[in-house]
Amino acid sequence: MTPSSFVINSTLVLVAFVWGAGFVPQRLGLETFEPMAFNAWRFAFGAITLMPILWLFRLTLSDIFNKETLISGLVLGSLLSAAAGFQQISLGLTKVANVAFITGFYVVFVPIIGLFFKHRYSFITWCGGTLALIGLALLSGFQGKVQLQGDGFALLGALFWAIHLLAITFVVKRHNQIVLAFYQFVFCALISAIVSLKFEASLLATNDDGYFWALINGVIVVGMAYTLQIVALKYSDPFVASVIFSLESVFGAIAGYWFFQEILGFYGFVGAGLMLLGCLLAQWPENIEEKAPKGL
Repeated sequence: MTPSSFVINSTLVLVAFVWGAGFVPQRLGLETFEPMAFNAWRFAFGAITLMPILWLFRLTLSDIFNKETLISGLVLGSLLSAAAGFQQISLGLTKVANVAFITGFYVVFVPIIGLFFKHRYSFITWCGGTLALIGLALLSGFQGKVQLQGDGFALLGALFWAIHLLAITFVVKRHNQIVLAFYQFVFCALISAIVSLKFEASLLATNDDGYFWALINGVIVVGMAYTLQIVALKYSDPFVASVIFSLESVFGAIAGYWFFQEILGFYGFVGAGLMLLGCLLAQWPENIEEKAPKGL
């Protein structure tokens, strides 16, 4: 039975909320971890989180040890490690406001790339995405000053986030979503660990607090939210999903205010309002003229 659009979009909002709240353990974890090392640990914990769920669903060995699912998981894990990796690297080279805004460009990249797969959207849907991007600029405090190297990495990260989202919608209909998520996390953790060992000082945290924050992030943000992302994208349009996912910045700003006393300010509130309006427009009934592409 196909879930209603309300259930699907509510799940996407929940994912954005968890991602935004996950900003807190991620930021605290990076105080004791190198960026790629933190990614390796949190995605490894995410994969471990799914192990009892695989058992709970009584999946057969043919479901779990499926060659096609494993290959799809490798592709998704590679894209995810690139997206998360470029984003983390950019954080060390440019302002957080720049990274937050430029990462939001996946709202633009998703429909542009989707054009090659015969996605067509109405004018009001495009307006929703544009409003969300403008709102993100105000919310993040982006001032238009570009730092070529750091912002370039952030833009690469946004491109990979978009490709990753579209890749999920392309393959998810053919596979068990829990198994697909598990393999995605395993390969993302492995690739992140290899990159960390090659280019970073250590794969280990400087104190035990880092492992605690990686565990919290891995269980809730990775194990729960990233898995729900795959489940929801089986039924959702990728462009609508990308606009809803951009609400991560709104929830992240709220988390920053709550835990780190970061002031949102007038323009931040205006930006949050525009993002909410953009999400509503993107989901406006009968705006979507083409559904998500079917799997191979």
